[in-house]
Amino acid sequence: MSDESEGGPDCLACGACCFAPNPGHLPLTGADHARLLPAEQETLTVFEGTRCFMRIEAGRCVNLQDLDGQWVCAIYERRPQVCRDYERGGDACAYDRERMGRA
Repeated sequence: MSDESEGGPDCLACGACCFAPNPGHLPLTGADHARLLPAEQETLTVFEGTRCFMRIEAGRCVNLQDLDGQWVCAIYERRPQVCRDYERGGDACAYDRERMGRA
């Protein structure tokens, strides 16, 4: 990813958007669930009634991995729409970075 001079913070150095302040789940749409591989549907998601969510464990999305000091999404090409819509350097990004002490 680019540095701040090219449009926002370096996502690989941050990952703040993938940390959850409270236990919970990331809501998924039917299209989000369908994008996942069958094994991922089984292991990465949880249903509450008819609603589907991405698992959050240890305070972060189960797909966020620390690889040699870089935060990487294990399902980046199949990530949920809410993640696709998240604007690097936008208001939500600034909030999450401040919340995680990365501002």
